[in-house]
Amino acid sequence: MASLSLKNVNKIYDNNVQAVFDFNIDIKDGEFIVLVGPSGCGKSTTLRMIAGLEDISSGQLIIDGEDVTQKPPKDRDIAMVFQNYALYAHMTIYENMAFSLTLRHEDPNVIHEKVLAAAEILGLTDQLNKKPKQLSGGQRQRVAMGRAIVRTPKVFLFDEPLSNLDAKLRGATRREILLLHKRLGATMLYVTHDQTEALTLADRIVCMSMGYVQQIGSPLELYDTPANLFVASFIGLPPMNFFECKVEEGRLVGSGFTVTLKDSDKATLKNYVGKTITLGVRPENIVKGSDMTLTVTINENLGQTTLVHGSIGGHKATAKFREWSNYKPGDEVSVSFDRMHFFDKETTNAIR
Repeated sequence: MASLSLKNVNKIYDNNVQAVFDFNIDIKDGEFIVLVGPSGCGKSTTLRMIAGLEDISSGQLIIDGEDVTQKPPKDRDIAMVFQNYALYAHMTIYENMAFSLTLRHEDPNVIHEKVLAAAEILGLTDQLNKKPKQLSGGQRQRVAMGRAIVRTPKVFLFDEPLSNLDAKLRGATRREILLLHKRLGATMLYVTHDQTEALTLADRIVCMSMGYVQQIGSPLELYDTPANLFVASFIGLPPMNFFECKVEEGRLVGSGFTVTLKDSDKATLKNYVGKTITLGVRPENIVKGSDMTLTVTINENLGQTTLVHGSIGGHKATAKFREWSNYKPGDEVSVSFDRMHFFDKETTNAIR
């Protein structure tokens, strides 16, 4: 497998539209990196530049210490798994998986061994004589992964591979990809707009917006210490609640509520006294208490937890309680914030 680095990578199209701005990352051998963000944020473009399917306008792509920026795709030793499977309908599963090796004129016995080994890893041994149309969507995606595995590439690239699957198959295939990574110890880059995939798969997440990298870190780092308002709002389901508040001595004053600050929070906000900031609170950090009132509009029971949607001081808010609740519209629940995140109102960056 391989290490991989992108250094000051930019992508500018012929119409002068820039899709990726100054992308920098060093990826260790065997690391699983997930690029996540909304549609149009530049994550798939970045993946395609790594694959060689898009030219890099400026910057460098380095694989295992070698600059491959100008090399064609076939010379980069990279395998890519697409969201639409890209299987040949007239070929059997065996032939689809063996196709790239056949083009290389590898020894038929070696090809046979590699295909059988990949099929065993992916649970496809009994499907090798079938055609793609005879398989389910999840099985077809496994064939696409098998076609990548047999090549034993330096780097695996996944471009939203689960987006065409239903929710149950997405979960099962996501687990298979995670097990595949652990079994192969391969360097993998994975693009998705689904934060659940990002949080469950990644060693590190690259969160992107409008072509810019917003934050790179472990799933816990992005969830627990988001770098800015965008990351805070994008990572987490249900999303973080936001309130505009004025910082006063020892407290935050919002519209219709007041929060007493802990000593640690006072220290964090010491330079913001008299200023307005954005307060962020995750749904699970709105707990039963006595500081303010949550007026209920919708109650969603999810088994062991309940999502309670409503408003606090005129602001929309969602709380996630760790019990079954049966609140009705108009009910009032006394709550407190047991953990808070603070963001500069002008820069939108986190206040540390």
